[in-house]
Amino acid sequence: MPKAKSKEEKRGEKVKPKRLVILDAHAIIHRAYHALPEDFATSAGVPTGALYGLATMLIKIIGELKPDYMAAAYDLPKPTYRHAAYEDYKGKRAKTDDALVAQLKRSREIFEAFNIPVYDAEGFEADDVLGTIVQTLHATRSTLHCDVIIASGDMDTLQLVDGDRVRVYTLKKGIQDTILYNEEKVKERFGFGPEFLPDFKGLRGDPSDNIIGIPGIGEKTATELIQKFGHIEDIYDKLGKDKKAFEKEGVKARVVLLLEKHKEEAEFSKMLAVIRRDAPVLFKLPEKEWKESVDEKKAEEIFSRFEFRTMAARFREAVGGNKEVGIRNNELGIRNKEEEDLDKDELKETQIALWLINSSITSPKLEDIFSFAKTKDFAKARQAVFSELEKRNLKKVFEEIERPLIAVVRKMNKRGVKIDTEYLNKLSKEYHKELTKLEENIWKEAA
Repeated sequence: MPKAKSKEEKRGEKVKPKRLVILDAHAIIHRAYHALPEDFATSAGVPTGALYGLATMLIKIIGELKPDYMAAAYDLPKPTYRHAAYEDYKGKRAKTDDALVAQLKRSREIFEAFNIPVYDAEGFEADDVLGTIVQTLHATRSTLHCDVIIASGDMDTLQLVDGDRVRVYTLKKGIQDTILYNEEKVKERFGFGPEFLPDFKGLRGDPSDNIIGIPGIGEKTATELIQKFGHIEDIYDKLGKDKKAFEKEGVKARVVLLLEKHKEEAEFSKMLAVIRRDAPVLFKLPEKEWKESVDEKKAEEIFSRFEFRTMAARFREAVGGNKEVGIRNNELGIRNKEEEDLDKDELKETQIALWLINSSITSPKLEDIFSFAKTKDFAKARQAVFSELEKRNLKKVFEEIERPLIAVVRKMNKRGVKIDTEYLNKLSKEYHKELTKLEENIWKEAA
């Protein structure tokens, strides 16, 4: 049923479309896990690198894309219909690390804390869930009122791109370098439109998913065949009717023979590559926009649990100080005022004491002190920090080394420090020469 017109539409005014961001959770978490150090963990040694990467990516998306609605799609651990059709589907992938498996399970807690609904379907992959959501929006004509951005670490989702209405925000490197693909960008990247991407895989295969394609046909040949003849079905239709057309178009006889010999493999590989649009997923746009229902306190609790000490401030900044959120949670203004009312010396001393207890917190904030002490009463939190300091026999270090330096550092911050730039420039040139020699020696030994 078509969506009812808004007051602005009835008056003939142009209305800015709402924005839905759908996240390919599995792909993002996998990318984050491999992008961040293996030793990224809590103070108790629990691995959290993938979870940190996911939270970072979500905050980046909220800040950059400014979604009105959000949703996430997940793979399930059971085999899919693709595995049933082809036993070796994704067969060459290494066994998933136990640390990643554990974080995949816990990652749903982050989506819950961010108030982002999660969708999955047994027998289908996250890509198919994404495809079904997009199809549902098309069928209900919701894309007339809402543009869609799919956030993923996987290029497979590019086949869902549709003009500027459905775009893909994907990771190029790590979890920070991103690119937003519309239809024109896909054509620039591949030389053909999004609808031909399954054909591309059908011809050249995909080693990452163990899709075989046609042995002997690579990216260049697959691209040329698609540009000249279209979809795989069109290629074989032309091949059956007019084989000489391939010769006229400059297709080598060897390639024609490969096409004839491996028709079944090409069609089967394309079937595996196509994102399904009919997964058993019931999706509809929420009544309320994402910001209206997000609970900052809940998000902060998950950051505290995983020891992501700077994440709460970044989350608040990305959300943009939404008035309703601030009023409901009573957090934004109060926290800043509370810090202003504290004794500056006591706060600084407590921050340094916490750093001595946990040196991974290089520049502790008030929220780190509260998080450590599990209280938002500063007097009690300070007492808890210094009690732990004494237990760890660090009181002498604090009293004799760190506390006397507070006044010195304060003066340095206020007045600055004198630097001998001439000496540093000279040192830089010397080190540069030394490094150049070392580099040359390394290349000689490697050769």
